[in-house]
Amino acid sequence: MKINLFLLVLSLTLLNCQPKKSEEQTTSTAAIAADSANSEVVPPDRTVTRLDSVGEAASSPAPNLVSENAGSANNWQITRRQIGPIRIGMPVNEMRKTIPTQLVKEVAITREGRGYHAYEIRHSEKNTQAGLRVEETCEPTCKVWRVLVQDPAYKTKEGLGIGSTLGEVKKHYKITYLGAGETEIVAVSDEAKLTFMLNVSKVPPKQVPHLNLKNTPDNTPIIGMLLL
Repeated sequence: MKINLFLLVLSLTLLNCQPKKSEEQTTSTAAIAADSANSEVVPPDRTVTRLDSVGEAASSPAPNLVSENAGSANNWQITRRQIGPIRIGMPVNEMRKTIPTQLVKEVAITREGRGYHAYEIRHSEKNTQAGLRVEETCEPTCKVWRVLVQDPAYKTKEGLGIGSTLGEVKKHYKITYLGAGETEIVAVSDEAKLTFMLNVSKVPPKQVPHLNLKNTPDNTPIIGMLLL
């Protein structure tokens, strides 16, 4: 009698354990199926964009830069309110993105007694002197205000640049003003938005304050240009 009772209890115990095991297997199988359903299948012709710790796409391309010789005068031409990729009025941040960082140097300048930032641009890393100086104005967004050309390699489509003469400039541009500028005697073309700085060292000092378009010699050389 005791043996039969023991066998009955044992049988009931085994029956109670069996459904629990099946339930665990069912749950495990369902979890695996759910994981499989949530996994993204990446086609071979598509790339998954990974996000870094700050949420930016790690595969996002860097801003497009012009080549390392971006400052090369051979690639840049002086046109109305523009030289190469630099345009008067463009945001300074945009301008800096178009030129390799190693070719740009931020400098401090003084204009009318106030301090400003400017950006010197070299032809290449081999050049020690800047060929261009970009000046900004911030109201409040900083934009390119004007560009000073300091190298004879940069020229207009007519071939005019530093080293050209006033007479050559007058053949291609209408000069609307000739006289004292900020620091030099200048010839201004309002139509072309260009200012030509003149070397008047050979003009008698007493005559310099009285120079104008009529009495300034045509052989007076250009020593600098401003894009406005």
